[in-house]
Amino acid sequence: MKIAVINDTHFGARNDQKEFLDYFFKFFDEVFFPYVQKNDITDVIHLGDFMDRRKFVNFNTLNQVRTRIIQPLEKMGVKLHCVLGNHDTYYRNTNDVNSLVELFSKYEGFNIIDKPMVLDFEGMCVGLVPWLTKENSDECVDFIKSCPCPILGGHFELTGYEVIRGVKFDGGIDDSIFRNYEMVMSGHFHGRQSKNNVHYLGTQYQITFSDLGEVKGFHVLDTKDRSLTFIENPNVMFHAVDYNDTGVHDWRDFDFSKYEGCYVKIMVHRKTQPFLFDLFVDNFYKANVANLTIMEELVEESKEEMVDMAKDTVTLIHEEIDSLETDKKDEIKKLISDLYMESLSL
Repeated sequence: MKIAVINDTHFGARNDQKEFLDYFFKFFDEVFFPYVQKNDITDVIHLGDFMDRRKFVNFNTLNQVRTRIIQPLEKMGVKLHCVLGNHDTYYRNTNDVNSLVELFSKYEGFNIIDKPMVLDFEGMCVGLVPWLTKENSDECVDFIKSCPCPILGGHFELTGYEVIRGVKFDGGIDDSIFRNYEMVMSGHFHGRQSKNNVHYLGTQYQITFSDLGEVKGFHVLDTKDRSLTFIENPNVMFHAVDYNDTGVHDWRDFDFSKYEGCYVKIMVHRKTQPFLFDLFVDNFYKANVANLTIMEELVEESKEEMVDMAKDTVTLIHEEIDSLETDKKDEIKKLISDLYMESLSL
């Protein structure tokens, strides 16, 4: 038996912008659903943060999720086992009020994991744990220590793993608590990463510019050999394009169409023919990019400085924090990262 594993879908992210909803659903329509149908998958595990906003929901987004995610899965006879993530809960200290129960409990094929539980898949059991809060922490920790399953899944906040690229989290649970498991799968941190028996699966698609260059996709758990296989999502939202017209370049052969609906940064290394550059930029607009940013040199700069201009906002802030004289750099970085992610939904 094969089980599809997804996580951190964050429906409604980026202020419910249409281009992001379209991009998210493109993954399901072109990659995920065809794979599920072709491989006769009947169960999907979701490791938390199904929705993006903790406090409210956009009705158009909810309608899209119902008609383009929930209903197609029901028609295919696929059951969705959804772990509660921190973005799915209203309060920070309890999971009692959450969007999954309020919005999706009426669907028979939507199994909400708001308490630790064991699921059996043709003789192989998987333990699933919801987001840990002050209220359920003891219950969840006791379950993790006593669960007899070889595989555990959850929405864990573990120390020593990257919150975003280059920034490790300090202050969460130590992964030694999972030493008795063959494999631990987790959502929450959006970058795909593994250490020992713990695997952060990463998001299925790019959500912020900090995802630039990262390969995204979903995973398939095989109950026969207990292997975890990564299935790539070829669709990319964020692009950085280098422009330099001092060499031999024929921009007439440049494929602008692949950037339709995407976020693009043009990195201008050298521009000697402004008219040709304007035509180059205009072709992006004609291709209907979702967002276009031009990073242009005003003075002679080194290549290293130009690379800095391509960095995302959080990376630049974290580098500034690294220059501070304080022993609480990791705490400040975590706070800034949380505030930045929340600001994207405002």
